[in-house]
Amino acid sequence: MINHSSLSDHDFNRGKFITPINKVLAGNMKDNPWFQLRLPEYLWLALILKYYGREDGLVKCNLLLRKVSEYKSLIELPKFSSILNLPDDEQKKLFIQFSEIIDNEAVAPLTAIFTYTDARCFATHFFTQISLEERIESINEVISKLSYHQTEFATDLRFLVVYYLLLVGQLHTSKENLELLMQYPTLTHSNETMRMIRPMIRAIEVGLPNDINNDYLNIFWEGVSRLSDCELFKIDIKPEHNGAEMYISKIKEFLQYYTELFTSTRPLDNRMLVILGIATYSYKRLLEVVEHNLYQTIVGRSVVRVLIENYIMLKYLLKNESSHKDIWTEYQYYGIGQYKLIVEKHRESGKDLSDSHVMYDYMDLLVNEYKDEEFIDMDTSYFNNDAIRIKAQKVDEKELYGLYYDYDSAFEHGLWGAIRESSLLKCNSPSHQYHCVPDIENEQKLKDIWCDCEKIMDKIMKVLEDEYGLPNYFKTEVTND
Repeated sequence: MINHSSLSDHDFNRGKFITPINKVLAGNMKDNPWFQLRLPEYLWLALILKYYGREDGLVKCNLLLRKVSEYKSLIELPKFSSILNLPDDEQKKLFIQFSEIIDNEAVAPLTAIFTYTDARCFATHFFTQISLEERIESINEVISKLSYHQTEFATDLRFLVVYYLLLVGQLHTSKENLELLMQYPTLTHSNETMRMIRPMIRAIEVGLPNDINNDYLNIFWEGVSRLSDCELFKIDIKPEHNGAEMYISKIKEFLQYYTELFTSTRPLDNRMLVILGIATYSYKRLLEVVEHNLYQTIVGRSVVRVLIENYIMLKYLLKNESSHKDIWTEYQYYGIGQYKLIVEKHRESGKDLSDSHVMYDYMDLLVNEYKDEEFIDMDTSYFNNDAIRIKAQKVDEKELYGLYYDYDSAFEHGLWGAIRESSLLKCNSPSHQYHCVPDIENEQKLKDIWCDCEKIMDKIMKVLEDEYGLPNYFKTEVTND
């Protein structure tokens, strides 16, 4: 099991949570990822391990590395790019020695990428009748096994890198560590001692100075990706909105009751109008989900966000009404002030936007509905100066905000996490570095929002019940269902 640092372990500084390891490293960590940058250099050794199996493969690689170490002044690490950069005559000499130790077929898959054009000596010496498809398949298989740097296979490969440093006299460690390292090829991975050796190998290898050969890496990744097809997959997420139509119907019945109560007994009660207005707006957003099958969509997440904000605002207005002369009217004029600002910006632009979805003339009428616009100020801050996060804290809904609102806001703002989850499919091909591909066919469905919608709408309806009651026959009906 991976042990993750908790949120409380992070340092919060200037709006940013800093991980414990980044705090220690303070930006000094090398950007040198195993999969993209280091693995391709050592793939030739991995192919040999795959071809011969672990026990014989380690022996073969030991013999090969001894031959390579004779060029230690030119080859600091057993990188394939360094071998290919040797003078032609030295390459030929070395490859002949390779062929005395291993079958040419062991590393021949690399000729699919490093062809006569890019690596004349290598491609000529290791020419093979193996089909291009088989060579690429072999490479992909090995890359897949090595993609995670802590697998046993990856650790075997990283051991060979460390072992090479021992051969060329560039690894300086304690006698105890040296003895452990020399045991590694003789032990199976099930041996308890390996629990100490493997982390040590990985720690040594990741800390090695490693000059990046971008030309080599570009040839490698471009070659293997170009010769491989995408293997796209999507997460199969089932819908979870059974009973949605019945639920929305009951919410409508409840709102009809409260609306009749309002019109018949309190038609001028502005407080009740605002509360019912917020609840009805929430209902209409929920209705859109049902009528347009938005349960597993991006738009659906916008609905959850709105429901949360409406609920928090309702609680905030109720909690603070005693400290305001008329918080309900304040709330109304805050929103109308936002409309006035939009209308004013349109006027100043002088543009004909009659084909826009924004009905500026109608908005102007709404602004002047209760008061001449000349008497309506425009507040550009959030209502009552408290951001929604602060409002959530003040009404004891910090958890609701933290667990849901931020997530759904990512979809509203088009942040990368939301884009990645909703609009990109994962490619399972290691040769493509497990990249992503745009989901233009809309195959990826998101997790159904309905369960959360019900929970939050229930909270909103509970506010109405607490304020205005609910007849027993409604409660009985709900219980029976």
